[in-house]
Amino acid sequence: MAALSETALVHHPDETLTSTARALPSERQQQAEREAAAFELRRAFCAQLKAARERRAVSLHAISETMKVSESLLAGLERGDLSRWPTGIYRRAFFREYAGLIGLPGESMVSEFTRLFPEDLEQVTSELRVPGPLRLTLARPFWRHLSPLHAVAAGIDILAVLAGAIAIAELARVNLWGALGVMAVTYHTIGTAMRGCSLGTWWLRMRKRRQRSKAPWVVLLALAIAAPANAQQSTFKPEVGQAGKDVVWVPTPEVMVERMLDLAKVTPSDYVIDLGSGDGRNVIGAAKRGANALGVEYNPDMVTLSKRLANEAGVANKAQFVQGDMFLADISKANVMALFLLPSNLLRLREKFLELRPGSRIVSNTFSIQDWTADETVTIDQCEQWCTAMLYIVPAKIGGTWKIGSDTLELKQEFQMLSGTWTSGGQATEVSGSLKGNDVTLKAGSKAISGRVEGNSINGSLTDGSAKSSWRATR
Repeated sequence: MAALSETALVHHPDETLTSTARALPSERQQQAEREAAAFELRRAFCAQLKAARERRAVSLHAISETMKVSESLLAGLERGDLSRWPTGIYRRAFFREYAGLIGLPGESMVSEFTRLFPEDLEQVTSELRVPGPLRLTLARPFWRHLSPLHAVAAGIDILAVLAGAIAIAELARVNLWGALGVMAVTYHTIGTAMRGCSLGTWWLRMRKRRQRSKAPWVVLLALAIAAPANAQQSTFKPEVGQAGKDVVWVPTPEVMVERMLDLAKVTPSDYVIDLGSGDGRNVIGAAKRGANALGVEYNPDMVTLSKRLANEAGVANKAQFVQGDMFLADISKANVMALFLLPSNLLRLREKFLELRPGSRIVSNTFSIQDWTADETVTIDQCEQWCTAMLYIVPAKIGGTWKIGSDTLELKQEFQMLSGTWTSGGQATEVSGSLKGNDVTLKAGSKAISGRVEGNSINGSLTDGSAKSSWRATR
């Protein structure tokens, strides 16, 4: 039977039976003869299927268990009775699996099955000529069996699904690809349930029978009206752990959202940005405090969800969301960053954070920024996970050489930490200190200095023992 794997049971034109000379039969007699010939060809085809199964000693019960199809349907196939079989792609799929189980795989078998058992009962039976002895040969390619009816029907179906999907996407404000999926499934289900075929095929058949009807268009109109409602019902719902472009989505607990915003001291004068904003809870929380806030999220479904939640919370005018890559986003307007990102993400973004205006606050849930010591850390009590928030204040950049009158101050800066030397009269004294935004504190021997960075100058006061005086450094 291996030789049957890529063959089909078809007839040869040179072996057709010829009738004895007689008077030309009537059209009805010719039609009856063609139908009888088609029936015999189907019966012979099914008998060969049954014989192939029996040669392999495969029972209908075993095939039924594998395919999850009742034995009665399989027995009907081997008798040539497909009245209870499904239509469309399911019929071909079931036959393809059946043929493989009895050792007759290959598209040629499916093509022959489709030719012998057409779904369109009006298909011309004259193609099924009375055969001679059945022989094994290659079946005709499947596309030769397609008629203009199939092409036109397919075009109507594609246009109907595309138009409906665009309407869904616009009216329900959902992603176009998701709308296409909803429309395609709904369209196919309605057509199959009502007529056993697509609505485009049904309408063309009715035109062919000259039974013009507006019913298909009424169904399509109802489908277009109902589709947005179905799309709304199937609103995107995120799942914890779902994969994203650079991170998986895990929501920050609401109590941590509030604690992070408290730590960053968010006020209505702030501009807050969240990178990888997920369902937008950090942005919406900041907007509820009166701040303008922006969420950058790569997943368009999450962006749509965030906008809906912001609207429901009544802060759509303050909370904005855009679809984009967090590593390419412009964050220069922010003076607060509220984040829940992995350490690797934070490391890639670190240089962009340091370019923010001095004094900008970065608050991170759970994960720290590599090599940068947090200015403040808080932990929520009685918390199971995601319990720690860390605050980073962007420091001014003051590393380098400064002049204090005739003295020289050399500073080395590592994030907000400072070290260096103060040279006066040829004698060097070690210096240590730190920055908090533009505010600087230094310790040089017995001298304690505090000041504020203003461009290329630092102005403040110097305390040495009980003496206190004004102090200024320039570069």
